[in-house]
Amino acid sequence: MSLVILLSSCTQSKLGCDDRWKITGFYTPIESDFSNLNKSTIKLKSGTRQTFSADFLKAVRMEGWGRTRFGWYLGYYSKQWHRSNKPLNAKGNPLVIGVVAVDNRVVSKGTQLSIPGLKSSFGIDQFIADDVGSGIKSHHIDVYTGE
Repeated sequence: MSLVILLSSCTQSKLGCDDRWKITGFYTPIESDFSNLNKSTIKLKSGTRQTFSADFLKAVRMEGWGRTRFGWYLGYYSKQWHRSNKPLNAKGNPLVIGVVAVDNRVVSKGTQLSIPGLKSSFGIDQFIADDVGSGIKSHHIDVYTGE
């Protein structure tokens, strides 16, 4: 059973919860939302080349995955571009609303989190630590917000 962390009530946490928690969000950008003025050609891990909006590629590098005009998802990790039918987390599972990225040195994978201020936005009570990110350090939780 996973430890449940209630971020608004730090005395209930064994993780030393305090006012230093930073809550941010990440999303899956959609290519059609970006300007096509500047384009870049990339090489996918499969070896094929594709051309996309430079701004879209920048967003994908920051967020991890983006939905292309073709309907498939473009991801960037391990210094390579990847193609998938869905945006994926660090374990290769599909990203879904309720997943959060954490620093595994502070919050263990699989930990259930309650973030009361976000319940009204997402309609869910529990979030699950099932992802990581290069910019997620220490007391930082990055909430997946979808497309």
